[in-house]
Amino acid sequence: MRRPSQLTRLIWDFYRENQAELQQLKPLGQCKVYRRWGVLHIQCMSQDLAEAIATSKSLLQEPVSLMRLAQKIKISVKNTTVAVFYVNPDTIIA
Repeated sequence: MRRPSQLTRLIWDFYRENQAELQQLKPLGQCKVYRRWGVLHIQCMSQDLAEAIATSKSLLQEPVSLMRLAQKIKISVKNTTVAVFYVNPDTIIA
């Protein structure tokens, strides 16, 4: 199995002390995660995997917002967009 991307590990590290939330984000390790032009791209191998990650939307938004990694998160399967949601750093308060 290949090693998860640096961005994936960064998001996991954000939740390292909360095991329940960390387990919800573990499927992220099976996806390709990268940033480009203010968008955090998550490319999944299957529709089920993409839907599992999309249900963890709020868990993804918080670290991405606080670390200012991207303005938008896009989840796709085989170049077909499954979900797109915006990350607003002003609405999440630490």
